[in-house]
Amino acid sequence: MAQSTIGIATRSRTPTKLGIVTAISFLVMAILPFVVGSFQISLLSKLLLFGALAISLDLVWGFTGILSFAHGVFFTLGGYAMAYYLKLNLSAENNTYGGSLPDFMVWNGLTELPWFIAPLKYFPIAAIAMVLVPAAFAYLIGWFIFRSKVSGVYITIITLAISSALTTFFISQQAYTGGTNGITDVSKLSIFGINIPPNGLYWIILLFTTFVLVGSWWLTQSNFGLILRSIKENEKRISYLGYDVASFKIFIWTLSAGIAGIAGGLFVPLNRFISPVYLAVAFGTQVVIWVAIGGRGTLIGPLVAAILLGQIQNSAERVTQDWQLVVGVLLLIVVLFIPDGLVGTVQKLFVRKQKPVSTKQPAISSN
Repeated sequence: MAQSTIGIATRSRTPTKLGIVTAISFLVMAILPFVVGSFQISLLSKLLLFGALAISLDLVWGFTGILSFAHGVFFTLGGYAMAYYLKLNLSAENNTYGGSLPDFMVWNGLTELPWFIAPLKYFPIAAIAMVLVPAAFAYLIGWFIFRSKVSGVYITIITLAISSALTTFFISQQAYTGGTNGITDVSKLSIFGINIPPNGLYWIILLFTTFVLVGSWWLTQSNFGLILRSIKENEKRISYLGYDVASFKIFIWTLSAGIAGIAGGLFVPLNRFISPVYLAVAFGTQVVIWVAIGGRGTLIGPLVAAILLGQIQNSAERVTQDWQLVVGVLLLIVVLFIPDGLVGTVQKLFVRKQKPVSTKQPAISSN
């Protein structure tokens, strides 16, 4: 529907200069493996995935007004799907007990692979599950939440409950999930028999994050994105105009979960493990912090914040174990003095500079 018909939200435009800076930044990152060491490439790969995860949350919080602490859940579900594939394809000599059954299953008395895990031995199925499992789970809970017209803080409470409940469940199902330790010591990523080297994995992650950023920007600049922002501003009015608000919420909620699942799936071959710690509320809160500090509704902001805070954490950990305090102080400063976030504030400055200054003199009445 045309912008004038909706009459609530307007399309946000990423300033041209900021877009050019973003493009140059990604080109620079593409050549980094030839310049910096393997540790920095591994760290940057992880932070890019966290940035993509933060962008997925920005789609539902920054544009639709749905504050969720469950995106760590979607991230972890995708991660487990890929972890099973890598663990099941670990050679027998590299397994603790020399067999094809994962070590944590042997420890817990299993003698054969469970039927619902066995298909994940094949990459195409694992790749589909990496997206489909978190997306289907999100669709299911989203259908009940949004069709029941739950809104506001109650959605946030539900996501907190889901995160806590699944953390407890995964820890208790040690025979199938590895319990507190999760799935560790997985094989390196191999796609159809082709081994992916660390630099190759970095470029895959960079391309994925770039695609998520560009695709999300395109989506939010479309009429669909305009409707999402309108729902955030005045949900009742959009409903009165004949839009099925619940369907829009369910779609963007499910889409963001699929993105988070892919990020989790790529995280596993990079760090060689996945555990219920990423299901917990603490990690979900960290994703919310990235979006808040970077700037809600900016897309590039959460990505920048995830990379920046990750580097700050890496540096702070060398000095003190209380690095969370540093992040907490930064969050406090942003909330009190920069409510639009870092990139949100920069965008506003760009927009102000680009606005033409009117030199027209006011007409003087002859009366």
